[in-house]
Amino acid sequence: MLEAVIDTNVLVYDTFIDSLYHEEAASLLDNLDSWIIPLIVLYEYAWFLKGFTLEAGKVREKVLDYASDVKTVVACENVEDILWALNVVVGEGLSVARFNDMVVLAVAARRGVPLATFDTRLRRRAEERGIEVLPELKRVSGD
Repeated sequence: MLEAVIDTNVLVYDTFIDSLYHEEAASLLDNLDSWIIPLIVLYEYAWFLKGFTLEAGKVREKVLDYASDVKTVVACENVEDILWALNVVVGEGLSVARFNDMVVLAVAARRGVPLATFDTRLRRRAEERGIEVLPELKRVSGD
């Protein structure tokens, strides 16, 4: 079974057909058997959509599209995930703005499954920890 922890940007790119990685995100989600979506990702996705001043009903519809999909496993972060993320932020001198990403990474590490993200910095951190990252992207100079 091909499964991966899904980062927020995968949902965003899948949602908006005119986005940079729409085709890659849609293909990735289509080819996975299981989407492990941390709760924090659903929160971030809802807040992202709110930024487009969508009415609450539309935000609800979009969040539930992913949360209730037959492929979805909603992952509840635990105290160890939170502690791990905080330790990485502090230990590596990261901005607290990277905390949510580290929580998502912690879920992938704990479950021992690939991480699906388009975030260059998060991809690099996952690879440094031996976590497989999807989708495979061609490197752009400057990454």
